[in-house]
Amino acid sequence: MEQILLESILGLISGIFLGITGIFPTGIVLIMLDLFKIGDFKSNIGSILLLNLFPISIGSVYSYYKSKKINFSLGFILLLTVILGSYLGSKMVVGTKSFLTDREIKYITSFMSLITGIVFFISAYYY
Repeated sequence: MEQILLESILGLISGIFLGITGIFPTGIVLIMLDLFKIGDFKSNIGSILLLNLFPISIGSVYSYYKSKKINFSLGFILLLTVILGSYLGSKMVVGTKSFLTDREIKYITSFMSLITGIVFFISAYYY
């Protein structure tokens, strides 16, 4: 019961973050699941990918649509290329020729999060 409550709170906070920033906080969710020892790392990645499969941002998309703040051609191009990229990336982790360990995945995730954070910080500071 405690685990379900913790997962629900994490999901709610993640949804609020998604609606505010437009960035799905997979890194934060992954870190929190790992920190609280919920599931194994690769299963947690699979669970988050399952979550991304559903139109989780439909509420936010509707608000942006009403404000005429959606570039549909950009959105569909990104959608198709992200589908292809996620397929190729998943093959590196759980495919027949998987070669990334949990530790390497965590290093890659932390590096990308650090770089993203620095870029957003600089962008917010100077613009």
